Amino acid sequence: MSLQPNMNSLLHNMHAQIQVLTNQLAKVQAAPAAEPTVDQKFNKKVEIITDPGAFEGDRAQFAEWWIKLQIWIKANWGTFADAFEIATAVLSRLKGPVAG
Repeated sequence: MSLQPNMNSLLHNMHAQIQVLTNQLAKVQAAPAAEPTVDQKFNKKVEIITDPGAFEGDRAQFAEWWIKLQIWIKANWGTFADAFEIATAVLSRLKGPVAG
């Protein structure tokens, strides 16, 4: 019969823990969010790169142009039939005396 007091105290402790957690949950739900939500963090406007233009031979601007060109190719992937058309699109945008 010594199990009965232990069981009662165990149930009482569990009920007290549930009450504490319920109160904490109510406080969290009632407080305004301190951090931005996922929608607020990732709700940014994405700039679509239409056509990166031609590379005129300025080596200082090559990295930026190359990134824009890669994004443009990936965005328009379905319009190219094969790798030859992609290579043609890249090569046709290389201009100037230092192209390549």
